[in-house]
Amino acid sequence: MSHVPPMIRKQHFDVVVLGSGFAGALTAMIARKHGCSVLLVEKGQHPRMTIGESTTPLTNLLLEEIAKAHDLPFLLNFTQYGKWKKVHPDLKVGLKRGFSFYNRQSKGKSSDLTKWDDELLVAASPNNFVADTQWWRADWDLFLVDQCKKMGVEYSDLTDISDLREEDDGVLLWIKTEQSQQRVKAGLLIDACGGRAGIGQLLSIRKKPLHSTPETFAVHGHFSEVATMHSSNSQLGTEPLPYHPEDSAIHHIIDGGWVWSLRFDHGQVSAGAVLREKNYRSIQDQSPESIWSSVVNKHDELKRLFQKAVPLYPLRKIKRVGFEMERTSGNRWIMLSSSAGFIDPLLSTGFPLTLQTIQRLASCLSPQSLRQPGPLAALSSLAKAAKADLRMVDQLIGTLYATMSDFRHFAATSLVYFAAVSFTEAARRLGKKKLAPGFLFSEDPTLSLPILSTFENIKRIHQSEKTAEERWKDLQSCVDAAITEFNVIGVSTKKKIPYFRAETAPLFEHAHKLESTTAEIQNMLVRAGLA
Repeated sequence: MSHVPPMIRKQHFDVVVLGSGFAGALTAMIARKHGCSVLLVEKGQHPRMTIGESTTPLTNLLLEEIAKAHDLPFLLNFTQYGKWKKVHPDLKVGLKRGFSFYNRQSKGKSSDLTKWDDELLVAASPNNFVADTQWWRADWDLFLVDQCKKMGVEYSDLTDISDLREEDDGVLLWIKTEQSQQRVKAGLLIDACGGRAGIGQLLSIRKKPLHSTPETFAVHGHFSEVATMHSSNSQLGTEPLPYHPEDSAIHHIIDGGWVWSLRFDHGQVSAGAVLREKNYRSIQDQSPESIWSSVVNKHDELKRLFQKAVPLYPLRKIKRVGFEMERTSGNRWIMLSSSAGFIDPLLSTGFPLTLQTIQRLASCLSPQSLRQPGPLAALSSLAKAAKADLRMVDQLIGTLYATMSDFRHFAATSLVYFAAVSFTEAARRLGKKKLAPGFLFSEDPTLSLPILSTFENIKRIHQSEKTAEERWKDLQSCVDAAITEFNVIGVSTKKKIPYFRAETAPLFEHAHKLESTTAEIQNMLVRAGLA
């Protein structure tokens, strides 16, 4: 018997959230905890397979902050792999110890023996218990929706919004289900649909091309029977790996794009390819299966890994990965980051951007503010802050794509990101958020502008007419100098073998950069379970 959504019981809600993925469900919970009446609207139905799965230390710290700030203690069990496995072994998950990058490009490699042109492994945690996670979204999203319903959030799935009308004190929505058509008024409408659905489509808001990141498309799916990476892909054999590659987010860098692979504990794998349109125009209009086969069969290691892989459902295609909406807020509506724009899944930046937007928005989620007449003045500044975050990520990812053709340059450039987000995590854990405002310091021009200048310098060095080794030395100097002020984890392009472990010693050495004493660093590590 098919599921029929129930009638929506009210005609007015303080908050209506469109989209019941993790971001929409989390926002709905926060609003409900603040005393708001909340309607969570879902076009589809759970459980469902989707992508957006790989967390980071900053993602899990933000989730921890939200749990503590808004009386959602159950979320704390999902901020570390060990806690998750202990408390919720029923919810599928994957172990993520770090980020792994491998050069699969056809271009010849340098004669430099440091192997920066082969691979890069960056650990995010010192052990499995405190490690990050890969979310199996079919389980995770359904679990969060169930929590919403237990808290009193009204939930309507298999539901379409056919029209909306903006008003000074709310938004009128025309809601259509299989059972009924209703008109509902929202004091605040929040778009958590992701992609280009939701408010953008209803109001015909124009999508702008990204400034720095090239135009890409993607194919993706979930697979069984994927072969495992070898415990070491390096020919050096002189330094042990910081973790097994399968316990990480794997990035295979190919000509004009990259392929991801995320393994889950139950053996299945999320995998996909993000491809530059200018490099793959000849296959862009083919079926997802044909595109995937073309990419995999072109690279020996990918062919070995996926030759026996079985997709769990027909592969999917994203015709254009990156976008930015021209308008992301109104008098009484706002888009979360995933709806306002998206850059690329490279480096897993989507989750922290969305969670930071939710944190900023939380101050508006009270009946007192939402039931006042007139527009919500704060929404415009919230949307502006989210755009600033997005544009920093655009510059970061754009620079990584610009340097992809030389893996050493790509790997070195990524250290700017790893140093910056690690500094942000440490500052926040120390209670000193003012040291790292916004994503990649987007809210502090004295920090963000030098990073943007670094990205421009990296691209200039990459494109210069010097010899390959001269360019590499220039780029090493550029990156190491740029991150000096906020490098508290000891990453450096001068390291002979690019394996970076999650070690605490650099935090003590660089405590002054965090305006902290070594005792404060020690206490922070103990609180975080890292000491």
